[in-house]
Amino acid sequence: MLLDKYKRIIAAFIFAFVAAGAFAADTSSLVKKQLEAAEDAMENDDIETAYKKVNGALQMMNDAEPNVKSAVITDAKLIYAQKLEGILETLDGVAFSEIKVMLEKYPNVKSTKIEKLLAQIEEKQKVEAENQRKAELAASEAAAQKRHNEEQASIKQQTQALEKQNEALTKQHEAMEKQAESNAELAESMKTQAEELAKSNENSEKNLKAIQEGFAGMQDSMTDQAEALKQSSKAQAKSTTIMVFSIVGIAILILIIVLVVIVIARRSMKLQAERQEQYMQAFRLIAENTSNTNRIMLGGATDLYGQGAPLKLAGTSSWAPAAALPDVTFTPEDEEELKQLAVKCEEIGAQIDQVTNRKNNSKNVSELVYKLSMQLGLSQGNSMLNFCAAMIYDAGFLGVDPAIWETETLTDEQKEEMHNHVNIAEKYLDFVPKKYWEVFDDASKKHHENMDGSGYPNGLKGDEIPQIARLIRVAETYVSMSSRRNYRQAMDKETAIEKLREQPGFYDAAVVDTLDQIV
Repeated sequence: MLLDKYKRIIAAFIFAFVAAGAFAADTSSLVKKQLEAAEDAMENDDIETAYKKVNGALQMMNDAEPNVKSAVITDAKLIYAQKLEGILETLDGVAFSEIKVMLEKYPNVKSTKIEKLLAQIEEKQKVEAENQRKAELAASEAAAQKRHNEEQASIKQQTQALEKQNEALTKQHEAMEKQAESNAELAESMKTQAEELAKSNENSEKNLKAIQEGFAGMQDSMTDQAEALKQSSKAQAKSTTIMVFSIVGIAILILIIVLVVIVIARRSMKLQAERQEQYMQAFRLIAENTSNTNRIMLGGATDLYGQGAPLKLAGTSSWAPAAALPDVTFTPEDEEELKQLAVKCEEIGAQIDQVTNRKNNSKNVSELVYKLSMQLGLSQGNSMLNFCAAMIYDAGFLGVDPAIWETETLTDEQKEEMHNHVNIAEKYLDFVPKKYWEVFDDASKKHHENMDGSGYPNGLKGDEIPQIARLIRVAETYVSMSSRRNYRQAMDKETAIEKLREQPGFYDAAVVDTLDQIV
């Protein structure tokens, strides 16, 4: 019985071991499928799918075989690096948070490149946040400027209204002055009439007296007539007195009117003085606001110009500042011409990649050459010119026998024909403007020259090799090593840079150091 019990225990252990092995093998198979799907997605530049597939592999790899785990970690490093490069361009905060969580969960995936990319993204996020803050500040200043302009417009409208009101008061004052003058003229006329009437009355009295003296002898006979005449004279005198009183009353009335006009005129002048004071206050407010606005605008315009790195001509060879030459001036017309040239170069670059079966090679090499040019201190215009030349540096391959690209092992003659592509490239560059020809000619003919003189076709060495050829030599090799080929896996950044450093006779060390900074 005891022996049977031991047999059952041993059988259970054997069964569990076999089941665990089968489970591990099945898990490894699932992980491999996830890896294959991730690699296929990478080939098609579908980083999102590759990222999802490799995450699935990471979640299942604990129960997989050791070699499968190693493959998962290796692919994950490459895919996570590509994913972070995309986030560096878009600054997708959600995706960045997600990938940091995954890296905390799977710390073995971290590499030097990944950590560098994480730091670059965080730094760029800070820069974007600062830029956003500056934009908000600029918007606030613009709003303040707008409010200031509106206030000035309102003050201007009020000033115009006050001016119109003052004009109306001035016209009213002039009308009242004219009325006063008219009243004064009327009073003067009435006074003249009163004086004439008084003289007429005096003459009447004199005539009456003369008649009385002339007809003294006829007093008795003329008594009734004299009495009648006396009554008439009294009536006339009474009438004259009434008229005099009327004239005096009218004169007094005119005087009162003149006094009222004077009071109104003084009131109008006082009101006009108050209006003038309001104008002065409005003008002082406008001047004060204008001064503040000028201070605000001047305060925001600081550090407009800086001192940049020395510029170099694209056709020179040395990177040393002492050898720097004055940069070529690129006018707006030149920049537009370069844009059109880039479109044409992109079309030819796509044809070269199709013939050589190197997917996106021209695009990847030219973009890397552009970044290297900018980092090494070349201007925007010269860097763009190098970008165009690097897009079609292998134009000579368009004249190589297409059958060679299908051959696995090349004969000496076929190798010679491949090397000759640098000599036949110029016939595909006839569209390049004459003023840019030297850069394109250097790029297509001299990109296989080595620093120690072991390259072809002319065996140039050191400073004899132009800048554009040195840039393409490093960029082309790096892109080739970091791309997946049928006969090998893609290298990671650190390995590729180390390979370049191991051959200082081939590659410009300054360009390699710059490459290490930007990739």
